[in-house]
Amino acid sequence: MNALFASLRAQVERALDDALAGVSPEARAYPGGEAFQAALEHALKGGGKRVRPILTLLCAQACGAQAGSDAADDALRAATAIELLHSYTLVHDDLPSMDNDTERRGAPSVWAKFGEGQAVLAGDYLQALTFAQVAACRRAADLLPLLTRAATQVIHGQVSDIAAAQMPSADWTPALVGYVFTNKTAELIRCACALGATAASAPETVREALADYGTHVGLAFQYVDDLLDAQQSQVGNELNALAVYGNEAEAVRETAAYCTKRALKALEAVPGDTTALADFASALLERLA
Repeated sequence: MNALFASLRAQVERALDDALAGVSPEARAYPGGEAFQAALEHALKGGGKRVRPILTLLCAQACGAQAGSDAADDALRAATAIELLHSYTLVHDDLPSMDNDTERRGAPSVWAKFGEGQAVLAGDYLQALTFAQVAACRRAADLLPLLTRAATQVIHGQVSDIAAAQMPSADWTPALVGYVFTNKTAELIRCACALGATAASAPETVREALADYGTHVGLAFQYVDDLLDAQQSQVGNELNALAVYGNEAEAVRETAAYCTKRALKALEAVPGDTTALADFASALLERLA
């Protein structure tokens, strides 16, 4: 699995480079242009495992997209789009008016390095590039609604996440955690999988199965992250599953395991090779070992 992921990640990195290369040379020649380009590159090239775009490509392959085909080309554009969208959300999440994080992946966050104004504009620009990528796809009419839904739902999740941070933790509920996790985390992963299946013209039942896989993988991903953050004493006062479950780590672990089981079950409706997708879902729980 590691070799396959490395190969797909390399494809994504090249596509992201191409997306940033489209920034107008004229714009860079005017005051602030070079600094803005640097902020964009810092936001997009500052690390990350590229999980979402890799899942897009894996889902497209599971649905029969062959290298060099129109379907594979659309899948790569869609994969680039979902990573651009994810990067935009991270840039804005870190802002002082949001989570007020000065670090991201061991480096200064965009606003901490380039200022709030540049960070807001960089996030806005990455979101615009997101839709430009999909608009160039042959199946743009089918792909754009998926991306639009994800872009709006992740905002709903962030709205409730911010509101929860202002509440006493005793008022947090499993329903609130589930809502925020579903919209803020799982929705982008659901979208990533649905984009890949749609780019490959998969039947509706297969598209829905892979979208369902993405939702439950995304939920498991967040529950596991909360447990790992607790182990590293990084929970803070942000909404987290451990606080809701009375600091019972085993209850959170069981919830993550249930979500993983649901993800694996969804793959049974996909006729193509889903080995890598199944391995990825199972590997999430192994992070707790």
